[in-house]
Amino acid sequence: MKQFWQKTNKKHLVIAFLVLLLTFVLVSINLKADIEYLAIDNEAVSLVKYDPTSYSVVTDSWVDVTDASAIEVTADDMDLSYEDGTAYNYDGPVLHLFENDEISFQVNIVESGAYFVLIDQLDVSSSILPNEISLAINSNYPFQESEVIKLTTYWQFENAEFALDRYGNEILPNSVKSDAWNHTYLYDSTALNSEPLKYNFVLGSNTITLGCVSGEILLGSFYIIPISETPTYEEYLANYPSSDMANGIIRIGAEDLAAKSNPSISLSSERDPSATSYDTKYTYLNAIDGSSFDSGNDEIVYQFDVTEDGYYYLGFKYKQDYLMQMPVFREIAIDGAVPFSDMEDYAFHYTAEYQNLILNNGTENYRFYLTAGTHTLSLRVVLSPYRNAYENIVQIMDEINTLSLQIKRLTGNTSDKYRTWKLIDYIPDIETRLDSWISVLSQIYDELSLYSHQDNPGQLTNLNLALTRLEDLREDVDDIPNKMELLADGSTSSTQFLGSTVEGLLSNGLDLESIYISGTEELPKPEANVLVRSVESVKRFFLSFGADEYSVKSDEEGVVEVWVNHPRQYIEIMQQMIDNDFTPTTGIKIRLSIMPDENKLILANSTKYSPDVALGVNYWIPYEFAIRGAAVDLREFSGFGEMVQDFSIGAMVPYVFEEGVYGIPETQNFWVTFYRTDIFEALNLPVPETWEEVIEILPELQRYGMNFYEPLAMFKGFKPFVATIPFIYQFGGTLYATDGMSTVINSEESLKGIELMTDLFTVYNLPEEITNFYNHFRYGDLPIGISDLSTYLQLTIAAPEIAGKWAIALHPGVENSSGEIERWAATGAQSAMILSKSEYQQESWEFLSWWMSTDVQTSFAQRLQTTYGTSYLWNTANLEAFAQLPLPSDDIEIILEQWEYALEATRIPGYYMVEREISNAWNTIVFDDANPRITLDEAVRTANREILYKMEEFGYVENGVVIQNYNVATIDNISQWLKEYDSND
Repeated sequence: MKQFWQKTNKKHLVIAFLVLLLTFVLVSINLKADIEYLAIDNEAVSLVKYDPTSYSVVTDSWVDVTDASAIEVTADDMDLSYEDGTAYNYDGPVLHLFENDEISFQVNIVESGAYFVLIDQLDVSSSILPNEISLAINSNYPFQESEVIKLTTYWQFENAEFALDRYGNEILPNSVKSDAWNHTYLYDSTALNSEPLKYNFVLGSNTITLGCVSGEILLGSFYIIPISETPTYEEYLANYPSSDMANGIIRIGAEDLAAKSNPSISLSSERDPSATSYDTKYTYLNAIDGSSFDSGNDEIVYQFDVTEDGYYYLGFKYKQDYLMQMPVFREIAIDGAVPFSDMEDYAFHYTAEYQNLILNNGTENYRFYLTAGTHTLSLRVVLSPYRNAYENIVQIMDEINTLSLQIKRLTGNTSDKYRTWKLIDYIPDIETRLDSWISVLSQIYDELSLYSHQDNPGQLTNLNLALTRLEDLREDVDDIPNKMELLADGSTSSTQFLGSTVEGLLSNGLDLESIYISGTEELPKPEANVLVRSVESVKRFFLSFGADEYSVKSDEEGVVEVWVNHPRQYIEIMQQMIDNDFTPTTGIKIRLSIMPDENKLILANSTKYSPDVALGVNYWIPYEFAIRGAAVDLREFSGFGEMVQDFSIGAMVPYVFEEGVYGIPETQNFWVTFYRTDIFEALNLPVPETWEEVIEILPELQRYGMNFYEPLAMFKGFKPFVATIPFIYQFGGTLYATDGMSTVINSEESLKGIELMTDLFTVYNLPEEITNFYNHFRYGDLPIGISDLSTYLQLTIAAPEIAGKWAIALHPGVENSSGEIERWAATGAQSAMILSKSEYQQESWEFLSWWMSTDVQTSFAQRLQTTYGTSYLWNTANLEAFAQLPLPSDDIEIILEQWEYALEATRIPGYYMVEREISNAWNTIVFDDANPRITLDEAVRTANREILYKMEEFGYVENGVVIQNYNVATIDNISQWLKEYDSND
């Protein structure tokens, strides 16, 4: 019997294995077929009209001019300030335009209608950010996209050969701007319209006004050319001789970039033995990182040579798992021109693994005619297939928010399940609105689904959830006041799901490993065979036991061990700078290691593997080390006074323990006011300087269904110091008594601050919960609010539709008796410290002094962005270095001025209980309508008990009696220390 079962089980196992193998083969075949042979109608989604000032709406009625002579306007005909272009390698006069410069010139048009516009331009700015211009015709911007137009700048890797780190791995090289002039069309900065921008000119004289919004540009000639249609595939073939397919196959590694339009586009390493560049042990850069090649108008360019005239296929080895079961789109150009219309927005379908794709139309593979010689191939991210869906969804979101505010005005923003409303009596068209939204969104869902191989694409899940929410609300509109969380409030509302949908559609990543220019349809397989992959996997497994790349374990004598709480990309650049600069100059060897967990530093300090220096740790950690004797007092080192002159004094507060300073800020956050300039100009509202002025503009904002965002709404439940201390400090309050043995958050000054902090929500109706200010700011229902660096980066990089329509201002404050507006706000980010067990404390200090110096911080910040892109902003705490970052000058001035009011919460034993009790007080006052004074008195009693308990633990109190005074750190005593250093110097 046992033998029978053994035989039967073996038989079943064999059958099961064969079934699985067959299934795998069939799935692979089907997947490959899907990728190669699905045609898409990119004009499927065409619904209601969007913003009447948008390009897609304005140009809809224009008549294209297709048969007219091109017009060239040279720089000497634009403005008298022109220069000879010879010095700039340009054949003709040029204009040197700086930020805020503007020129106007006349052009005579012999046939009215719509034309394309091109310019010759060269980016000569020192910034990594793209130059921006505006273009007005006859004193008007014809559409909103013309107010800010990003100009294309091409970047190249600084070195053709990739440098190696100390472990033998390839390092992503620095990127530098190309010095070649660009003869370029003007494009919509959002890339929602993939074709070049058209401009409508009247018959006769037209005034063209070109402004330099940001950056520094050399402008050559300005061209107005008739609209030309891209030929169809059949027309394209008719232009070339009948010919057989060429011979051979050319394979280009994705890492062999000739140029890219965004320094953020980077390479990654695929552990793929079939890649053009691969090693079992070492990391080689061999693929385009799709997460960096995903924004509208991002472009990559490759150069290749063919040896014979003829037709070729274009193939790509790619992976696209960024839009779940939906395609991303690329414009494909050869030698700078799109060969035929199907290449204007070619779909790369979803695939979780690398696959080969030969460009095709579903019936046959496309053939491309190439002459012998050198050619270029480019891929540009285009979003136009998703444009109509995007515009309709954004419009519906705006309408939903309007309805939400109408209902809140009616109900007083309260929910009462025992109260019945007849909303249709007050909002007669509420059912019509809901029906319209459901209908339009259903159509969008159906049309977008046509782009996918799946009936219910995963990428459209949020859209489907939004539909479900609206359908639930439509069943009983009178119950909507009790279901506002389904409409527009909270993280599971219909607007939140719609916002996630459009955000996803704008992020079109594409991983790319190889490009094929081939005379045959037979491409190399997209992956190595099973045997090779298995062998490589086993080899990597055994090699992993000896790997020590940036590990925290070092047996080297005479080497300063530095643990770094930053991503590996940062560490690679840091180690390279150290090896090339610091060590040759000082003779001090430094080894950087990736910090496994900053919370384990205390434990590591008790072992022999403790680091000498810690970088990138949270700003509150040095104090915790200092009070336990695990950190070194940096005031003991020569040069400390000179170093800290480069920092905000208030940012030093959390690093002080007694009379010592046990850490320094490495990076620094900022909290400023963000506001929509377009909305504030339309409403003729001033940007508030004080909280009183904030309150004054609230009625007008709320009358139009808008509001002010205060960061307390970002934190659910617990409200940390970063959100609460501005109100206390701005009113002149403090957290602790001078002896540190108690809290004084119930003082008159602190009470005033906390009352304002709660009144903003209970009296003035600020939103109590906002999960994502960035989205609300983009959509305009929160056109002003206080936020930090993360929002700044999001708006700069991922909100092209409002580029030029927002700005930052100083944090609102409180005017004191002398007329000064006190704008105190938190700034804490990451810090650096030396651990007390280090045997190389002097060497560690020299390294820390070098690392935080202005020149090194400036160099690192620039290197980080030119290597990995604009999103890698290094918000250095060194003020002089920060002033040199590639940011708009107006923004830098605002941030530096705000940092004059940088002030972090002082740390004492038990400080966490004060933080918690302030938070509890806010929740109790706001949600339970409690009396502020009584609530704070109770909070003080609770916090004081914990403070005394911790003071006893650390030896300041014994049996309830103070036996040692505690020196509370303030901005005043730090200022006094700096004066002493200055006098000693």
